[in-house]
Amino acid sequence: MLNEELELRRREFLRLAGGSAFMSVAVGAGLAGFSSAAWSAHHLKALSETEGRALLAMARTLFPHDFLADAFYGNVVNNVDGRADASAETKKLVTDGIARMEKLAAQNFNGAGFAQLPEKSRVRILKAIEKSPFFSYMYGETLGGLYGNSEVWKIFGYEGSSVEKGGYIERGFDDISWLPKD
Repeated sequence: MLNEELELRRREFLRLAGGSAFMSVAVGAGLAGFSSAAWSAHHLKALSETEGRALLAMARTLFPHDFLADAFYGNVVNNVDGRADASAETKKLVTDGIARMEKLAAQNFNGAGFAQLPEKSRVRILKAIEKSPFFSYMYGETLGGLYGNSEVWKIFGYEGSSVEKGGYIERGFDDISWLPKD
C-alpha cells in the first residue's frame, strides 16, 4: 500500500513539475504543437506492430513523461527493433519478454493486451518481471535512448555538455544579477 501511495505521489509530482517546465519551454521555443507528434509501428522490421506497441507502452511506463511525444519513445522501439533484426538472440530475448508481459496482462486483466492497460496495471506487470534479462535490457535501452537524445534534452532545458564550448563559467553561468558585486 505504501509503495502505491509513493508511486502516485511521484507521478503527480512529475505531472505537475514536468508539465509546467515543458509548457514554459514549448511556448518560449514555439514548440507547442510538437508534443502531438505520433509514432507508427508500420515500419518495424523484426517485431510485429503489436510487439512494437507493447514496447512503446513499456518505455512510457518505465520513464513516464506525459509531455513527451510518442515519437521519442518510438525511437527506443526502433532501436530495439533494429537490434532484434540484426541478432537472433536479441530478437528471442525481446519477443519472449513481450510474450511474457502479454500473458501476464491477459491472465490478470481480463484478456487485455499490455499496451491497452492503464499505467497502474502496467507497473504491476513490470514489477513482476523486473528481475528478468528482458526487463534489464529494455530498461537500459529506454534510459539511453530517451535521455541520450539531444532533442529530449532541449525539451527538458538541458543544453548538453559544455566542455566543448569552454565550460559554463564564461557562458552565462555567472550572470545572476542579484549577487552583490565586489
